[in-house]
Amino acid sequence: MHTALLFLTAIGFLVFLIWYLATDEMETRLRVGLACILSIAACCGLSLFPIDKNIRLGLDLKGGTAFLIGLDGTPSEAALNQAVEVIRKRVDNFGLTEPIIQPVGTNRISVQIPGLSEENKAAARQQLSRVAKLEFRLVHPENEELIREFKENGTRPPLDYEILDFVERDRQGNEVREKIVVKRKPDLTGKAVAQAYRTFDEIGRANVAIEFTEEGKAAFGKLTSENIGNRLAIVLDGEVRSAPVINQAIFGQAVISGGGMTPQEAEEVASVLENPLETPVKILEERAIDATLGTDSIEGGIRAGIIASVSVVGFMVLYYHLLGIISVIALAINIFLLLGFLAQFQFTLTLPGIAGIILTIGMAVDANVLIYERIRDELKRGTPIPIAYRAGFERAFNAIFDSNVTTLIPAVILIFLGTGPLQGFAVTLTLGLIANLFSALIVTRNAMEWLITKFQPKHLTMFQIIDNPKLNFLSLRLFSAGFLAVVFLATFIIYQQKGSSVYGVDFLGGDAVTIRYQQPIPIQDIRKTLQDKKEVTGNISTFPEENLFIIQTRYENGDAVFQILQNQFPEAGLQKVALDRVGPVVGSELRDRAILSISFGLIGILIFAMIRYNWTFAFAATIGQIVDVTLTFLIIASLGVEINMPLIAAFLTIAGYSINDKIVIFDRIREGLKLRQNESLIDIINESLNFTLARTLITGGTLVLAILALLFFGGSIIHNFALTMLVGVLTGMFTSHLFAPALIYWLRPSKRIPIPSNPTPSPISS
Repeated sequence: MHTALLFLTAIGFLVFLIWYLATDEMETRLRVGLACILSIAACCGLSLFPIDKNIRLGLDLKGGTAFLIGLDGTPSEAALNQAVEVIRKRVDNFGLTEPIIQPVGTNRISVQIPGLSEENKAAARQQLSRVAKLEFRLVHPENEELIREFKENGTRPPLDYEILDFVERDRQGNEVREKIVVKRKPDLTGKAVAQAYRTFDEIGRANVAIEFTEEGKAAFGKLTSENIGNRLAIVLDGEVRSAPVINQAIFGQAVISGGGMTPQEAEEVASVLENPLETPVKILEERAIDATLGTDSIEGGIRAGIIASVSVVGFMVLYYHLLGIISVIALAINIFLLLGFLAQFQFTLTLPGIAGIILTIGMAVDANVLIYERIRDELKRGTPIPIAYRAGFERAFNAIFDSNVTTLIPAVILIFLGTGPLQGFAVTLTLGLIANLFSALIVTRNAMEWLITKFQPKHLTMFQIIDNPKLNFLSLRLFSAGFLAVVFLATFIIYQQKGSSVYGVDFLGGDAVTIRYQQPIPIQDIRKTLQDKKEVTGNISTFPEENLFIIQTRYENGDAVFQILQNQFPEAGLQKVALDRVGPVVGSELRDRAILSISFGLIGILIFAMIRYNWTFAFAATIGQIVDVTLTFLIIASLGVEINMPLIAAFLTIAGYSINDKIVIFDRIREGLKLRQNESLIDIINESLNFTLARTLITGGTLVLAILALLFFGGSIIHNFALTMLVGVLTGMFTSHLFAPALIYWLRPSKRIPIPSNPTPSPISS
């Protein structure tokens, strides 16, 4: 019933949305628009219900399950790293869980996964420990006779054959094991597999389809063409899962039917086939883990969220009056939709994720600000309110469209090329953009249509920070470029002097000291004590069922950390159980894929901006974005802030804000170039910067309000994240008005810059 209602509300939303965009009749638009909003809200509400199951909390907020995995023998460093990356990909199969995975010592791997049910724990054990050794072996032509002789007389098959279990399921789903005689030496191995995925046959049974590499296709085609009429066994981890008769040469894909696999089993088999382990592993320990944050950090995050929301809401209402109330309604719907979308994707919410939602509160008002400022411009010209609001939406659409697409491009690339936390961030960003766009272009517009049509207000009053500014921004172009160069050089020198010390355990690895206690110590007290002693710590895990906690710190600091805690908390009866070396959470593959994804994202933005604007605009936007992120990184590193995984999300958020800010300004410059072709380029750029100054100050100001709430009320854990965001936003505001437009001026091929004559029209015009 729940699924059917969810499907119906989703279909209803699509129908109403298309209807709303297609109709021009106002009475119809009012009712259809409201139906569209209510249907998507109902869909998200159903997705959230029950909220305790559909909004999963991360390791930092709720805890989870910790597995310690051992590799057989004495694996090489390459084999250990390969196992880490394979296990990371397998864990990703459970969804956007934000796990913590890192090597321990020379032959163990620590895996911490949040929110596992008992059923999922069993699946996790199987996924984590399965080798996934895939082999294709020919079945003996006289299989039935050999099996009969084996059962009756114990007769063994020929030396180059062996008897394996043939695992199938009956119609009731029960596992059935038979025997089958296959070649001892495989004819083809899993190294020929390029991709594996779940599929279904013609009657709906779950299968696993296997795609081969180019070499694998040739080898499999040769094997099947030479053995038409014989059976080929597909062997997974020493068990035969399928043994079909070869009817023809196959140069495409193979299929594991499994004789009755459930869809979940097929998904698990496909996952391990795509990520086979080179070294056998086993689970050494399984423990319940408490939330890695103290109650003070969790309460601080909630408190910061409330303060940020009240601050932004209060500002919008005071500044835009009645329109501000509409933006608050749109903002509330925005957050509700975002939570519903995250529930649909089974997203795991962490404290940085909560911080990201809080920042969304600050950024979500941007589209509304763009629309309202355009409406203000129309009202100043004496345009009647019913026409002014339409013109405001129409004129703001290009800036909203371009800024959101340029932010969406790297997010989509991260979804496809990234892994683990990168994909989690990208999904959150993408869903946030969708919610923002819907709230601004549908919710805000429909609310204004109801207001203007039904209540017919005579005036729309708005407060104004700056009235008709006449600042000469480009006169400061040399100063701003020189200032950025000096700051860049100074912070780079400090960064070089600090060296690797700016990176935390997440990037460098370190010591993990396991401590047993007789009396529990609040985790926030542990963290504060070590911070006061200037000890850099990574993940702090507590295992209350065993009276243990594990603290990660820099290499060679494990004993010192234990001694500090023993001296500070003598009543706790602390005892050091073990001291291990742990590898970085950010492995080489995660780092390489992050660099690759961000590089392709920048290229995508560059291409889009060249199509929509001009190569000078594209180059200026891309360089400005790189400067913002790089300079923020250097400033934060020079301030002694430890670079860890949560800060990666901050840098990615800054990149999104940076390009959004610059594209909005560039859109106004493009409009000026089109409308005032007889004016000089420097006058057009200055005039455009003055037009967008209020928008930059309001959007940046609301974002700063949210960040300051995080900075002062979010607790010590979120402090560095908020500080990074504050530096990034202020840097972005500076470069958007004083550096990136100067690049356009310097890069111009002439006083005139050709621009596309047909920018994308608004699909919501009426």
